[in-house]
Amino acid sequence: MKSLLGRLYREQNGQALYLVAASLVAILGMAALSIDIGFALHAQRELQANTDAAASAGGAAMPNPATTSVYGVVTEYSGSKAYSALYNVHPDLNITNVSVSFTCLSTTTYPGYSLPPCAAAASYPSCGVTASNPAGGCNAIKVVETATEPTFFGKILGFKSLTVTATSVASASGGGAIPYHIMLVLDTTNSMGSGTDTGCVTGSSSSYTPEQCAQFGVQTLLSELAPCAVGVSSCGSSAAVDEVGVMSFPGICSDSNSGVTTANCPTLSSAAPLTNTTANPTYAPNDYACPAVAPPIAQYNNDPEYLVVGFGNDYRLSDNSALNWSSDVVKTDGAGTNNCGMPTPGGEGTFYAGAIVAAQTYLTNNHASHVQDIMILLSDGNASASTTQMGGNVKQAVTGSQIAGMNGNLFSATAECTQAVNAAAWARGVKQSDGTSTQIYSISYGSETSGCTSGESVPSIGGNPANTPCSTMAGISSTPLSQYFFSVPQTVNGNTSTVCKGAVPITQLSQVFTTIGSMLETARLIPLNVAGTWVVATS
Repeated sequence: MKSLLGRLYREQNGQALYLVAASLVAILGMAALSIDIGFALHAQRELQANTDAAASAGGAAMPNPATTSVYGVVTEYSGSKAYSALYNVHPDLNITNVSVSFTCLSTTTYPGYSLPPCAAAASYPSCGVTASNPAGGCNAIKVVETATEPTFFGKILGFKSLTVTATSVASASGGGAIPYHIMLVLDTTNSMGSGTDTGCVTGSSSSYTPEQCAQFGVQTLLSELAPCAVGVSSCGSSAAVDEVGVMSFPGICSDSNSGVTTANCPTLSSAAPLTNTTANPTYAPNDYACPAVAPPIAQYNNDPEYLVVGFGNDYRLSDNSALNWSSDVVKTDGAGTNNCGMPTPGGEGTFYAGAIVAAQTYLTNNHASHVQDIMILLSDGNASASTTQMGGNVKQAVTGSQIAGMNGNLFSATAECTQAVNAAAWARGVKQSDGTSTQIYSISYGSETSGCTSGESVPSIGGNPANTPCSTMAGISSTPLSQYFFSVPQTVNGNTSTVCKGAVPITQLSQVFTTIGSMLETARLIPLNVAGTWVVATS
């Protein structure tokens, strides 16, 4: 025995075994701690996402007479089972507390946040009356959520649970949103007036044409936008917030020899001045007349007049009023009321690029500093205008070096889908003096999944086949597609069109315009480092 112990004492083989055994406890302890920390970080990310959603939902409900409790809206989106949340509930997240508070942030102190005016409402506590806020009220909401997460291995070291906290601040929704210049570009080709879309859910009738359904959707958008600031009883001379204009394609005559005409447009010389960004009723009936009269259509290279109504904010007379049916913008998109609404004169096939160029040109010519330019293009076509329909010899203002795919300074009767995508890329790439660029929403309303002209080079976009109307409409939109690209089916003559891939998953046209309006006008998250006197809500 003494000899054996001596040999073990003097033996050096296997010393690592002792070291591993001695350090194994520390190694396993650190591994266990890292697992608990990993779960805590995961819980923190989930909690922050829930808090952001809750703050955004609460801000969207401020002020809203239909909302009985902003606090209730916040808790519904908080993800907390303890507060009977309806949304964002994660089984692994134990949210123990949701705190909601409000404040009035100065629009002059934080001019870059585009805050709405402070407003009082019964659904949340009134902020204090101050020199800068004489009427009291709030325009921002803060949500703080706390979660307690049990540990797995930390219990061995005495840590039975970890507490994580997330904070989010959001502005109220309303007329204080970023001002917008919005140019609507609507397809009025013959197919938009053919048949009835039984999938159009507006009203109780199923006898609406696709064009009428589109105009109902625009009316929804006009009801969502802010013509002037919140709290102003009448916009009157108040500063405009969101201004809206309308263009249509095919374009109407921009010149004639004898004034107003409903006959064929004369062929203009190549030296004719471009007038496609200035509405000129001298040469064609106004599309906003009631009842509407089909105007004469111009060939796409014959200087068509795309502009129907220039920018204006009289579509509603105050932020909380109904649509103003004396407004030219409302009458232009006034399907279903007093025989108003743009007609679908037909006579030309679908060609997007010219209208996109005209819309961006108008946006640039009328850009105002710190106003975001928006283009919303809706079409059901496949960009296959014939050589005759592409006729004319008036050169475009934008050169071929600026828009790839153009045949010199004239648009080509081939590769029409490619020209549309390239024109949209040019429009999105125009930088204004304040550093902003146009955002383009593309609405594919029953677009085919096949059919473009020859010579196309549109890649597969959003999973749609290359050189198809679906990829074209996806390529026209800004990215990400999940925000700017919509695809809505038409149900005409019992046939429902295919929905393009990669689009926002909404299949009702009115809901598309509601969603776009919400994107433009809803509450926005703002930085946490804002100074305010926060009033805590208790219920």
